[in-house]
Amino acid sequence: MDNMIKVEILSRELVKPSNPTPSHLKDYKLCFLDQFIPETHGGITFFYSSNSHFLKSDQNDNKNYCRILKKSLSDTLTDFYPIAGRFKDTSTIDCNDNGACVVEAKINSNLTDFLTRVNQTKDIHTLLGKLIPTLDSKTMELASKCMLIAQITVFNCGGVSISFCLEHRFCDFSSVMVFLKSWSARSRGGDGKIADPDFVGSDFLPPQDMPPLPPYHNNNPFENRNTTRLVFEPAKISDLKSRYFTEISDQNKKISRVEVVLALILKSAISATRSSSSISKSEGADLTKSLLFQAVNLRKRTEPPLPGNAMGNLFWLLPVMIKEEEKKNIEFHEIIDEMRRETTSFLDETVRKIKGDEEGIGLVFKSAKEKKEIMESVGDVDTYFCSSWCRFPIYEMDFGWGNPVWVSSGFVSSLNLIVMEDTKCGEGIQVWVSLDPKVMAIFERDHELLSFASLNPTIMA
Repeated sequence: MDNMIKVEILSRELVKPSNPTPSHLKDYKLCFLDQFIPETHGGITFFYSSNSHFLKSDQNDNKNYCRILKKSLSDTLTDFYPIAGRFKDTSTIDCNDNGACVVEAKINSNLTDFLTRVNQTKDIHTLLGKLIPTLDSKTMELASKCMLIAQITVFNCGGVSISFCLEHRFCDFSSVMVFLKSWSARSRGGDGKIADPDFVGSDFLPPQDMPPLPPYHNNNPFENRNTTRLVFEPAKISDLKSRYFTEISDQNKKISRVEVVLALILKSAISATRSSSSISKSEGADLTKSLLFQAVNLRKRTEPPLPGNAMGNLFWLLPVMIKEEEKKNIEFHEIIDEMRRETTSFLDETVRKIKGDEEGIGLVFKSAKEKKEIMESVGDVDTYFCSSWCRFPIYEMDFGWGNPVWVSSGFVSSLNLIVMEDTKCGEGIQVWVSLDPKVMAIFERDHELLSFASLNPTIMA
């Protein structure tokens, strides 16, 4: 059924800044933390219905609002000038104004029909991938070196999707939101405050003399992994919190919705991995281990705090080791307590040391070395990664035709990756999980998980 959905590329264009970048800004220095990120594009897709005045108005046809988006992008790139540049070496972006790539496309489907297929398909990756420009080989021939590749896809009904793929080595998700808030404000006509970037990363942690990272090869991002979508409604999250308090004696703890949802996802994933393994725990060691790397935004936590609109990869991958004794499955509250212990230790002891002096640089090198050693011991430890986009205003991203009806980070290309984002109401959580196909088959049947989460529920346009 999904192969009946066809996307036709109408144009590909490099959009350049409306004003040239001054000569003294031509070399943009990366933050030290940026240098550990491979050159690859992360992505997010926004879906907009045709029910707004902007899309219904005769004078605002498809070509016109694509023109508005390109013009507002051109103006935005003047402030976010590194996004129009290209990598020069391991520590520098050449801000040469070569531009960002914008793709215009149309799809032979109505928006509601497409979202229904997302709800029904077992191959979410392939379906959502039709809207993602970095998966189109001809687009990448033109734009592989671009920092930004965006695709505007128009549905038969007049609805629109916009996929934004930004170079991860330049920025994290917090930076992406600063950029999109600025672009969307200009696209609306400049109403409201336009967000300005703060390029403080290289002052916070100056780049170091480092060899290039190995090339990031991901020619088939869907191979040997399946992706599923789970939705936790606010009432079910409250039930999860109540369950946590029934398992512990201290009833005065504060617990976040992200913590309880992530703990349950991890518990189910670890259980599914153990069940799918050909070697049972009784045949192996007395202790099995799983490791979670959780991305922690540094901006408000450093001393002094960094600006909220600071650009760069200003996050820390916090390791959390989860141990299981033989014949004893890990408990829900034990995962939460371990995550909280590591977070508290990091905030109390480590984060204040992350700065551009010798101790801070050494701490970053030490962390990277430890992560590399763990990743190389993959046979001994199951490793998971989590990025939470919760509390970012993704459903307020209005480019002139209202707020999105749905937002997707469904292109989850890494194995054992968990991405969490708010639902439209702001209190629920949508989770994307990527696992080995054998593990996923067990994970999606986990009764405990499904008593709190809905598996790929209906998306309302």
